[in-house]
Amino acid sequence: MKNKVYFIISLIFIFLIISCKKINLLSPTYIPPPTEFPVSGEMPDYIVPSPIPPENIEESYIEINPEIVANGTVFGGYGRRFKFQNEWYVLATNEYQYDPNTKKLTPSGKGALLKINNDGSTIIKIHSLSLADDLENTEYWVNLNSKKLIIEADKVTIPSSKARQKTINFPQYPRRLDKANFYYTNPPPYYNFACYGDLIIYAVYRESQSLINWSDSPNEIEKADYYVPGPDNYDIGVQGLYGMETLDFSALFYIKGKLFITGQKSFADDNLNGYRDPLASQYTCDSKNYYTVDITKDTLNNNNWDKHEFPFPEKRQQFLIKYDRNNLDKVYIYGGISSHYEYKGGYWKEVKDKDFSEKDGVWSTEDGINWKEEKTIDVSKLDNYYYDANREKIDIVGGYEVQEDGTPLEPSYTELNGKYYRTFNSTYPMPPIKEIMETVDRFETNFTITEEHIKKSGSYQLQVSSVPPDKAKESDWVNIVPNNEITSAIGWESGGADLFTFNNKIVRLIDYDRQFKLNNQYETALNLAEKYYNLLLNSSMSDFKKYDYYFLYYKTMADMLKIIKDKGNDYFLPDEAVTHYTFNI
Repeated sequence: MKNKVYFIISLIFIFLIISCKKINLLSPTYIPPPTEFPVSGEMPDYIVPSPIPPENIEESYIEINPEIVANGTVFGGYGRRFKFQNEWYVLATNEYQYDPNTKKLTPSGKGALLKINNDGSTIIKIHSLSLADDLENTEYWVNLNSKKLIIEADKVTIPSSKARQKTINFPQYPRRLDKANFYYTNPPPYYNFACYGDLIIYAVYRESQSLINWSDSPNEIEKADYYVPGPDNYDIGVQGLYGMETLDFSALFYIKGKLFITGQKSFADDNLNGYRDPLASQYTCDSKNYYTVDITKDTLNNNNWDKHEFPFPEKRQQFLIKYDRNNLDKVYIYGGISSHYEYKGGYWKEVKDKDFSEKDGVWSTEDGINWKEEKTIDVSKLDNYYYDANREKIDIVGGYEVQEDGTPLEPSYTELNGKYYRTFNSTYPMPPIKEIMETVDRFETNFTITEEHIKKSGSYQLQVSSVPPDKAKESDWVNIVPNNEITSAIGWESGGADLFTFNNKIVRLIDYDRQFKLNNQYETALNLAEKYYNLLLNSSMSDFKKYDYYFLYYKTMADMLKIIKDKGNDYFLPDEAVTHYTFNI
């Protein structure tokens, strides 16, 4: 009898081996890598999901507690977070009133500045705007979101587009020209010339101590010093051979990434050593020329400057260069005179031909290159933009962009007890990894998803690494899974990539703007599940668990998405008005 039992067992064992052989249809030469799930382009800076499901887990006791607010005020669309005066602040694009009974979100405001108190238990709204306000043109919102924001001990500052400039000038220096026969200021052979040396730009900063109300900083900070080519006595440059005749009515200024220079042409530029044949025709120093150079080039090199013409119908000099100090959007030109030189009494002497006024035309430019005629401008409301010996600094028309970054953004991870934590953010709910792995270990190919799995899917989104994040590889990050029963619902909407640490607990905000990507990812998950199921059917026993895990992971994901599609995203919003969760690990 005993031998008969052994014989039957042997037959069963041989049958199982043969059955395994029949199942073992897997021996493909190429197994395509799993498809990476798409990541929402609306959520930059979030962690890109791994191309394959997480396989490494670390079990831990996790206590998750929701922070419920009685007034129902919740937030979504979290942006920058930062520390100021040892307190955490975070920006939220949208503010809502949440009714947990109906799962209805009613927009109630936007542009919220929030503060998290020092124990992490309460979120305090510092300020927000009404729904009718223009968020993108509200200063505190734009400034606090800017990468140029500088966080100091007692205030925050940011360079504004407003800036100031001053020129270093050489308004009068004599030169002896023994052969010259022009007469205008000093009697020959001594003649005065003038030129600019450089232009210095000062940034005007905006600052705030309250984070909401902003004002100009009392101190202007030097940001750039641009040198211009001076006269070299051999070749005519942007300031002439020996210099300009005078700095009166001249100008050197910055405009939209360029330096702009214009001034009174000297007779010596066209007449060698200042001498002109008495029998020559009449001569004029009137001109329509001015020069610009891109500040990214060597501004000291005459060859880098481009010559342009003013839009006057005729050549002029001593025209007026003006601006509107209240708008700082355009440079205006008009007026001036025209003249010529006649040879009289042994010298060439200047004779005025015509005076021009605004009636003869007013032109404006926003970039120093393109001009348009102004038909209705009231020039009496404009201020001088040309050289003034009594003025140290002047505004910059069109502003000046400071090319520097501010205080670095806070990292999205947090540190607790020597370990680093981050969130596995995705636009699909996180399947219950541990339960799937246990199912695979039992060689089962079926897993039933429930609503509870979806409601608690946020508990699988924490990842931990003992390697500092700036040195960690993706393989150093391990998914934490609870080894205890999670009693609090913590859905995927607990999102945002940023984590905080307070009192040895991790805090994660709930983002009421976030929603699952249902349709596309449902189809993607189904396709991946089918692919891995086919691999599973053909797999060897050594690969069975691997492909069973992939199959169940994507099948579970598809099942979760299907339930959400059927029930709707709102169905899985929290059962209470919750602003954030605390994790005790």
